[in-house]
Amino acid sequence: MSLINISWRFLPLIVVLAAFTLARFNQLYFIDVEILRVVPYILACVLFGFAAMFNRSRFMAPIIIALFAYHFIRERLQVPLSQNTVMAMFTGLNVLFCFQLILSSLLPEKGMFNRMGFVFLSFIVMSDIVLWFYGASYLWVDWLKGIESQQIILFENKYWLTQALVILQAITLSVLSLMAFIRKSAADFAILLAWLTGILVFSDFSLLDVSSICFSALFLGLFILYQQSNYQVTYQDALTGISGRRALDDYLSTLGKHYAIAMLDVDHFKKFNDTHGHDVGDQVLKMVAARVAQVQGGGKAFRYGGEEFTIVFNRKCADEIFVFLEAVRESIQKYEMVLRSDDRVNDKKSGKESRGKKVKSKTNTVSVTISIGVANSAAGLKPKDIIKQADQLLYKAKESGRNCTVSA
Repeated sequence: MSLINISWRFLPLIVVLAAFTLARFNQLYFIDVEILRVVPYILACVLFGFAAMFNRSRFMAPIIIALFAYHFIRERLQVPLSQNTVMAMFTGLNVLFCFQLILSSLLPEKGMFNRMGFVFLSFIVMSDIVLWFYGASYLWVDWLKGIESQQIILFENKYWLTQALVILQAITLSVLSLMAFIRKSAADFAILLAWLTGILVFSDFSLLDVSSICFSALFLGLFILYQQSNYQVTYQDALTGISGRRALDDYLSTLGKHYAIAMLDVDHFKKFNDTHGHDVGDQVLKMVAARVAQVQGGGKAFRYGGEEFTIVFNRKCADEIFVFLEAVRESIQKYEMVLRSDDRVNDKKSGKESRGKKVKSKTNTVSVTISIGVANSAAGLKPKDIIKQADQLLYKAKESGRNCTVSA
C-alpha cells in the first residue's frame, strides 16, 4: 500500500477525531446551532447521491445506518438517560447500530439495486422502524433493569455504558477491523469509520451537539474515502496495483522541458503465457510491476498496457538514469519463479497425509527478463512522441538479443 493511500485513509480518521475534540472542548460556539443540526442531513444526502449514481452499495450502507442513528438521537434521545425508557431506546440504538454495520461489512459489492441489496435495505428499514416505535416498550425496559448494576463509567462519569454493550462494541470492532484488513478497500474503512464515530458519540453523550458535529465530520470523512476509492478505480491498474495508463497521461501533462521516458517489455511473454497459462502470466506481471515500482532515481512507474511498463524520470536524462534501469532489469532477471508440477496433491485428505513426509516434488523454475528502451525529451516534441521513440528503442533492444537496455 502506497504512502498516498495510507495518508488518505488516515485523513478521514483525523477529521472525525478533530471534530470530537473540538466538541469536547466547546470550540465550535461560533457556529449557528440550528445550521449545525441540519448539516449532517445535507452532507449525507449529497454523499448518498454520489454513491447511488455509481451503484456503490457498500458506501451507501454506512451512510444510511449513520443517518438513521443521527436522526434517532436528535428526535428520541434529547432527554436525560437516567429515565428507564430513554436508556432502553439508547441501548437499542447501540445494539442495532452494531448489527447493521457488521451486516454491511459482509455485503458484497454487487450494487444496492438487486435482490441482495433489496433484502439488506429491507432489514435496515424494518429494524429501524421497530426501534423507532417499540424501542421504549416496557418488556425491553424491564429486561434492562436486570443489568443496570453491571455498568462501567467512561469519560468522567458523563455517560454510562453497560458491560454487555462494551462487549458488543468490542466484537463489532473486531469484525470490522478484520474485514478492513482482509479486503483493504475504502468501503470497509468507511464502515469502520462509521463505527468509530458512533462509539465516540455514545461514549460522551452529554456533550452539547456532539452528534451533529461528529456525524457531520463522519460524512465529510466518507466523502474523502469515496474520492479515494474513485481514484483507485480510475488511476490504478487492477491487476498489478501500480498506476495505470490514465495516471500516466495525467502525469505526462505536468512534465517540464527536461525528462526521460523508459519503455519496458517482458521478453517472450506470449510464449510464456501459452506454455504456462494465463494465471502464471498474471503472476509474472505482478512480480515485474513490483520491481519496476521500486525503481530509484526519482522515476515514476506505470503499467502502459499488456506486458509493457513505462517509467518517467522528470528533470533527468538517459545517461543519468541508465544505472537505475539496469538495477531494475537485473533484479527481475535474478528472480526465479517456482512453478509447481501438475501432479502435485490437490485432494485435502491426501495433502494432509503427505504433510511431514519427504515427497519428491517436481518443481520447475523459470527466469523472467525484460528489455528497455530509453528516450530523452526534445524541443518541439510532446511526451507522447518521446514514448514512441522509447518504444522504437525498446524494439532495438529486442533485436539486440533482449534482456538489455538501449538508449538514444
